Amino acid sequence: MKPACALLLLLSGMTAAHPVDEMVQGAYLTLAPGVVQLELDLTPGSAVAATLLKALDANGDRQISPAEGRIFAKQVLGQSTLTLNGVAAPWTLDLVSVPPYQNLLTGNDVLKIYATAKRLDRVGAGTLTYQNRYQPVKSQWMANIFLLPGKGWQYQVAGQTHTNDGRGFTVAYRVLHP
Repeated sequence: MKPACALLLLLSGMTAAHPVDEMVQGAYLTLAPGVVQLELDLTPGSAVAATLLKALDANGDRQISPAEGRIFAKQVLGQSTLTLNGVAAPWTLDLVSVPPYQNLLTGNDVLKIYATAKRLDRVGAGTLTYQNRYQPVKSQWMANIFLLPGKGWQYQVAGQTHTNDGRGFTVAYRVLHP
């Protein structure tokens, strides 16, 4: 096979890596001192981006204002639940990063929602359960946990189970303090 043909085959496979007919939703939760941090990345494919943008661009001017971004992010967060040791923990929106309208429309960028939920640190075992129910279009979900020790606190994952559809997971963890 000629090098140019091999390169073309490789590149054509790369373009298929992100589906155009669905949204990829990545939830990255971080267990940190006193909080759980959430970064929720929404990456719409070009064939479904208009549906996302209709909800995001409330006035239809093809410009996403900071207010529109925050309203949208709060609606999305309202469909993401977190429980800590069986008790619901509400999300507080920290920041929403909205790329230019055209970038989202063509499926070439990521909308990022950052939020936190307060929690008490105490030595011993705990559980965290996250569920993402946001689905304006066909979606692929993934959720992961990260640990951020600090202020003398350390965390260990004892086990985790993910839902079959990738929308959520339950994490058993241990909190240590010297």
